[in-house]
Amino acid sequence: MALSLVVAAGLRAAAALSALPGRLRVAFGATPAPALVLVPQDLRTADPVRADELIAGVYVFAGRIVSGPDPFAATPPSAEWAEALAGFAWLRHLRAVGTPEAADAARRLVQAWIDAQARGRPMSSSVVLSAERIRSWIGASGLLLAGADQVFYRRFSRALWRQVRQLEFQVARLSPGVERLAVLIALVTAGLCMDGEDRLVARAARLLGDELDRQILPDGCHVSRDPGVLVGLVLDLLPLRQLFPARSATPPAAILTAVDRMMPMIRFFQHGDGTLARFNGMGQTAIDQVATALAYDETRGLTPASAPRGGYERLEAGGTIVLVDTGPAPPAAFSARAHAGCLSLEFSSGLDTIVINCGRPSLQRATWRIQARKTAAHSTVTVADRSSMTVGRGPCTAGLLLSGPSEVSCQRQDLTLDARHDGYRGRCGVLHGRRLRLSGDGALLEGVDRIEGEDRAYVLRFHIHPAVTLIPTEHPRAALLRLASGEGWRFLADQPVAIEESVALTLAEGPRRTLQLTVAVASSAAVPAVSWSFQKLQRPRPTAIAEPEPELPL
Repeated sequence: MALSLVVAAGLRAAAALSALPGRLRVAFGATPAPALVLVPQDLRTADPVRADELIAGVYVFAGRIVSGPDPFAATPPSAEWAEALAGFAWLRHLRAVGTPEAADAARRLVQAWIDAQARGRPMSSSVVLSAERIRSWIGASGLLLAGADQVFYRRFSRALWRQVRQLEFQVARLSPGVERLAVLIALVTAGLCMDGEDRLVARAARLLGDELDRQILPDGCHVSRDPGVLVGLVLDLLPLRQLFPARSATPPAAILTAVDRMMPMIRFFQHGDGTLARFNGMGQTAIDQVATALAYDETRGLTPASAPRGGYERLEAGGTIVLVDTGPAPPAAFSARAHAGCLSLEFSSGLDTIVINCGRPSLQRATWRIQARKTAAHSTVTVADRSSMTVGRGPCTAGLLLSGPSEVSCQRQDLTLDARHDGYRGRCGVLHGRRLRLSGDGALLEGVDRIEGEDRAYVLRFHIHPAVTLIPTEHPRAALLRLASGEGWRFLADQPVAIEESVALTLAEGPRRTLQLTVAVASSAAVPAVSWSFQKLQRPRPTAIAEPEPELPL
């Protein structure tokens, strides 16, 4: 009798515990093993070579290599390496191969992470990494669970459930930004793919819709003004849209409209070679991801000429593309990766990119991040060796913008653009204006940069792509540029031109030396404006050789 009362009491306690919200169940230590009913599509490309490395116990992340059976027990060679390992995005390579060896390797590494957590070993565990790991585990669950024994199945499901509950508890404390979107996408994905999570789906989907309406501007730009955010969001939202009908649910309208708005803007930021312009935190372009995202474009391939809410303009003619940053600083809460590049431009001809911004480094981020955000790392004017934005360094404002351009005027007529910003008004007492005109055939880009206000020294910079060869000339105000395709351009200014060293930070191999064209002016009172131009050189036509007349037979 006493035993039956104890059992009945235990069953009632278990039933009451299962009815608690997820975060309370975590606090009480209850960890169910929910079933996975869906596996989302992964639109990012996989590399079978990377899968072979993982199977062999070789872990190559962020330019560093670690070998051994358990990478989670090794000392991380860098913070970037540890983050890449803990995010589990590399599971897609094993998933794509799909061999028994790949499945064994995937289970072994997931098991190693679970064991490391049980041992209390400190690892990278940011909220964003947790969201990436949840999505990676769910995406590879077909590979992980096919042929797995019951012990692994229970440990995997319980570990996944606990991470989802912890993420659900942390989402309310997240600051605004793209990280909040990543967490909400992970929660909605988990709710749709795990059985019995209807309440999570309803709440997270509503929050995700509200956040997309808040962060994706009407013209399709992200509020942070970072072009790279768009590609990642599209690749995350497209599979999410497919999960809703599979669970007989209707996706929030904000998910559908956000994707439709972002697609044209991805095309907007593209150069002829497929790379995206290096503005406001844009790093290395994953060409395969851009191509995949655009393959789902239902906007008929239309490319807008302006993004007035995002603050960008695009001039295009005859295969020449000029992209210009004409927007103010983003809101402080979304400015952690914003750059001081107001009125900077990028310029390409055909498949060759000519003028660039240094961009956000893909490797060695801590070394280059601060320098990459300065105005001097952009193809625009630097006044008095200062930047047009001030970045906070305090404990609460580290990395966020404290000041920057607040008033940016922009008038455009066809291929002529006039813009001006006040980013230097408070620090230097001047305004910077830039006028651009692209010819109808794309063979001539003319510009005028003007400084208005107090007498200041200023420098006009054009950072040149590493694939372009800069050739000095005898003329002190001119330089020649030879593109990889063999095409030639001439740069000409009304002030002396210098060729100086620069660095390109967005290449796959890491920072690479390059050159820049500079025009330095000691006094804006004496020389208030600099006129300059890039002109395509016409290739000489080969002279036709007259064929010899045939000899008459004798």
